[in-house]
Amino acid sequence: MRIGPTTYRRAVAVAWFALAAIVVTGSAVRLTQSGLGCEDWPGCSEDRFIPEQDFHGAIEFGNRAFSGVVALAVAVAVLTAYRRVPRRNDLLPWAWGLAAVVVAQIFLGLFTVIGDLHPFLVGSHFLLSMVTLWNAAVLWDKASAGPGVARPLFPPSVIWHGRALVAQGAAILVVGTLVTGTGPNSGDSRAERLQFDLEAITRVHSVMVWCFLAIAAALAIRLGRTGRTPPHLQWLLAAIVAQGALGYWQFAVGVPPLLVGLHVIGSMVVWCLAVLTHLQLFQRPNEEFDLEGVNDEPSLAKMTL
Repeated sequence: MRIGPTTYRRAVAVAWFALAAIVVTGSAVRLTQSGLGCEDWPGCSEDRFIPEQDFHGAIEFGNRAFSGVVALAVAVAVLTAYRRVPRRNDLLPWAWGLAAVVVAQIFLGLFTVIGDLHPFLVGSHFLLSMVTLWNAAVLWDKASAGPGVARPLFPPSVIWHGRALVAQGAAILVVGTLVTGTGPNSGDSRAERLQFDLEAITRVHSVMVWCFLAIAAALAIRLGRTGRTPPHLQWLLAAIVAQGALGYWQFAVGVPPLLVGLHVIGSMVVWCLAVLTHLQLFQRPNEEFDLEGVNDEPSLAKMTL
């Protein structure tokens, strides 16, 4: 069976959503103090593969089980890249990149359990997920256009401005893991905490977010003068403001797990919008053929200009 570009974009979108969803389930493990609900791997314990009727064990093992759904979605994105018509070899490295990072996440999850949820391991787990979401965003963007090199739509200074936006967003994610590793939501009472002053490291994180907002606003002003502001940039500005307000709120009320979970979701939204904003500074070639719904008869192909 052959598939067209539209179906393949949908397959990538499903994998992208699954990769984001497992970050949410992973944060639920930490925020419910279920990080060591299963102390062995891949089974829950030495004598039981699945947990007993235990809340923490069920949460932790449920997250592991959902990783199978993620692996399936990513496998579909990889395999359908070979069945896509017309064949796009430029998509294959990015599709396999998703698979490679998912495998790396499995082993990192093992080391995280063995390391008793050390904050650096937990933070690395989260940051590698952000790398996967970046990979998925680039793959989806490439799959939404035709093959060939993307052409910058703006002068080099604007392109570098977009890169600075993504770089600042990545730096905020890194510092955010330090805040989390210092704060009270450790995933288990036995887990170590980083020895930063929580208020000080949070202030650093806050200042970086203000700088991020300034970079995004300056880019919006520059692009607004050209009349070609990317739609995702407008959403990004709103998301940064909402995420910042949520961050101040959760710190003011003692970092409750529910608000932390919403902050994790917000961080993914902001990160993906930043990546998409940068990608929209380029124009990719149009797809010349859309063989949507074609199985075995090339004569049914529709040309779209």
